[in-house]
Amino acid sequence: MKYGTLIIFFLLFFSMPTFAQKEAANWYFGAGAGLDFNSGSPVALINGQLNTAEGCATISDKNGNLLFYTDGSIVYDKSHHIMPNGYGLLGHNSSTQSAIIVPKPNNPNLYYIFTVDQPLPANVDDNPLNNEDPPNNGLNYSLVDLRLNNGLGDISIKEKNIHLITYDTNNDEDVKFKCSEKITAVQHGDGVSFWVITHFKNTFYSFKITNQGVDKKPIQTNTPLNVPTGGYLSNAIGYLKTSPNGKKIAIANTSVKQNDDLGPKNNIIRNTGNVWLFDFDSVTGKVSNGFSILNGVNPYGLEFSAKSKKLYVTTNLFSNDDVSLGSLLIQFNLKSSNIIGSKTTINSSTNVAGALQLALDEKIYRSGYPFGANVSNKLSVINNPELDGSNCNYLQNEIDLGIGKAKLGLPPFITSLFLYAFSYEFNCFGQSTHFYINSVEKIDAVLWDFGDGSTSTNRDAYHTYTKTGDYKVTLIKTVNGEDREPLEKTITIYDVPKILSTPYKLVQCDTQDNIPTDGLATFNLALANEPISLGQKDFEVYYYHSVVDADNDNTNTLSIPVNYRNSIADEIIFAKVTQPNSTCYSIGSVLLHANKSILIVPETMRECDLGEGKGLFNLKEKKNLIKTELNLPSDVRLFFYANEDDASLGINELEENYISTSKTIFLRAENNEGCYGTGHFEISVEPTPKINVLENRILCEGITNPSILLDAGILAPAITSDFSYSWSTGETSPTIAVNKEGEYSVIVKNKSGCSTTRKYIVTLSYLAKINNIIIQDLQALNQVIIEVVNPNDYSYRIHFQNGTETPFQSSPIFENVPGGFHELIVENNNGCGQKTKNFTVLDAPKFFTPNDDGYNDYWNLKGINTPFYKNAVIYIFDRYGKLIRQLSPSSPGWDGTFHKQPLPADDYWFTLKLEDGREAKGHFSLKR
Repeated sequence: MKYGTLIIFFLLFFSMPTFAQKEAANWYFGAGAGLDFNSGSPVALINGQLNTAEGCATISDKNGNLLFYTDGSIVYDKSHHIMPNGYGLLGHNSSTQSAIIVPKPNNPNLYYIFTVDQPLPANVDDNPLNNEDPPNNGLNYSLVDLRLNNGLGDISIKEKNIHLITYDTNNDEDVKFKCSEKITAVQHGDGVSFWVITHFKNTFYSFKITNQGVDKKPIQTNTPLNVPTGGYLSNAIGYLKTSPNGKKIAIANTSVKQNDDLGPKNNIIRNTGNVWLFDFDSVTGKVSNGFSILNGVNPYGLEFSAKSKKLYVTTNLFSNDDVSLGSLLIQFNLKSSNIIGSKTTINSSTNVAGALQLALDEKIYRSGYPFGANVSNKLSVINNPELDGSNCNYLQNEIDLGIGKAKLGLPPFITSLFLYAFSYEFNCFGQSTHFYINSVEKIDAVLWDFGDGSTSTNRDAYHTYTKTGDYKVTLIKTVNGEDREPLEKTITIYDVPKILSTPYKLVQCDTQDNIPTDGLATFNLALANEPISLGQKDFEVYYYHSVVDADNDNTNTLSIPVNYRNSIADEIIFAKVTQPNSTCYSIGSVLLHANKSILIVPETMRECDLGEGKGLFNLKEKKNLIKTELNLPSDVRLFFYANEDDASLGINELEENYISTSKTIFLRAENNEGCYGTGHFEISVEPTPKINVLENRILCEGITNPSILLDAGILAPAITSDFSYSWSTGETSPTIAVNKEGEYSVIVKNKSGCSTTRKYIVTLSYLAKINNIIIQDLQALNQVIIEVVNPNDYSYRIHFQNGTETPFQSSPIFENVPGGFHELIVENNNGCGQKTKNFTVLDAPKFFTPNDDGYNDYWNLKGINTPFYKNAVIYIFDRYGKLIRQLSPSSPGWDGTFHKQPLPADDYWFTLKLEDGREAKGHFSLKR
């Protein structure tokens, strides 16, 4: 065979991986409890390692062989040992549905564990009395790779606890809780992908899982159902389930309280919960047409019957005093025209309301324990869930768990596992597509409608489509003489990928060893994906040593590593270009050529320090400079990388605007044939001038020819002559003198061309403008108030007549100022000087004692015996208003006599009349 010819193969017998029923064959839950359904009936397992109150999940392979299980925090492999990296997942064993396991489509070795936390601190049970702030980790996922740990599996280091957003990141309360304790999964309408669904407040979040991985952007549906965060310690509890046919979704909210306050007698507030039923679109992920089917209750478990005809609910009962009255098991008929009215109580018991879980035998199993016991070694069972009322044959405490103990939870599964539907294989155009029923039930007859006008009555049907496209395939089964509800699935018939018809030459530079001409190098095979796929980026490409290897690798898991070192010069490998979700692929060839590398060493690139020793480098501009500097051919393209390995493989290219410290940058040059050359250059972060960038300065009023000196702020030990200066005034000296207020700036540039701008804000500071001195000098406090413009700009002091003075104060108000002739000093807070002003305080004594002992023998006003008040007159009256004496402020004062006769001890009144017209009155006491 010549490699120069296009090689395309159709694998007619390569089947798409099907998702059979036995993935749910093994259950592990509770305290060491487990069940094995491989025989068709549950058999107790006693080798489980879980000890979980609620959350748990288990997965087996399609043949019913255990793969691994978890409580949402710890993952156990099939040998019941903790996986090496299988701890620290962000679920919680007291979260209602702490985990659910979903396979990565079309890859039998990869599984996702989705976890939801509980809104409580670690190691605290679901107790609404606990009012600690709940750090909830919300919804996360981790990838299990069964190829690791010698085939026992382990958690991928790169994909562990990957957070998914299910809340408003700008709402502090949402961020606090993030998600409910609910999670469910169902197959996508395309029959290949899956939906993982959770709920928070009034929104459903549907995450799509494809062969490309987890789509982190969910489909969001807002609904009338709103679960408040105020009472989320209990509101988050309860199950979420989708129906096996993917058309319904039900949610149980144990409560919908507004807060976690207690009721009378400190009892927990009960009977606020509800159950809602919605339609679900497995193609779009949207939820719609919701309505409440239970209100004012305390629900917990939910489950649909295998044929999606019935919905079962468990709910707890409490007295008004918060005493447990046991629980109810309730059935709803989803085929009824009045679903709410079809409510039937199947059982009332003293057991708590535990989980409900559908099994492979089409029976529904119930966990729970008698109130006060906390565990039970029995499960209950609904033997005929599709039948109405008591005909469903519910048996309490029927299934023996041996030494295992059930608590509240049971492991949830992808609900589509329990749908007796159909699967298909071979969906590439030109193939005969095989349709088959993945059911063990006894079927009388079938009718296939292939969606293109063709039908078949064969149980195993083959059909060849004449065109590519989407087709809605319908299956109607007749079982026990009854025509079952039609099962529908939309399938896609794909065309064969069109690829490059000649071998693609992937050129690498030979730089990885000391023999630059041996033709050997490490190639990044992903660089050939787009050229060989003719630019179609939605194809997946895998590489092999031979066509046979490519054909035989049905799961595409045995391909050559993407970073591959050729074994011989110009080695040819084979590219398997696949159409995702189909059996279509084409095979082409790639020639790996390593040429002698041209060494490219450009000049150092320099940028200025932006802070923390980092600069901003325009690498796009540098590419143009290099091509000009080194006169490279016009078809050469340059790519920059942080290390030599990345440059060699052409991965992790640096951004065009690159922020970095000083380092070596590695480059890769390519032309139309591939790698042209490699090299490196330095990027250097040059220091910027170290100066103080902002300063406020004061220019004082009242100074003759006022000015201040502004400098560039160069910090020692730098020398000012090493810099250039550009002032906003146009000057270029290290310092300038300014005499006006305003904003000034200087650009200081060093010899590397790096600059820093220093800014000055110059403010003119004024001396005080004293408008008035208000003297309340005849009052008890002798208060002095200074009226001045901008009083906060100054400090105030009084120099008293006797030579003493007050300390400076910020308030312009003085209390208890003694009488006398004083000096006010008002000082500018910016150090621009003082203003002074004289004032007088009149101080009237409250009493005097004219007994010739030399103390208080005369009464007169203090503080007015100055030339300023020389014409003032004081009049003294008795209590009847009779004028007793007229005084001058400069006289010794009144001696307490009238016409030289002593007057009796009594209160006397005075009036002061100043020459400026002011008049003041008061009184005093004469004491004998």
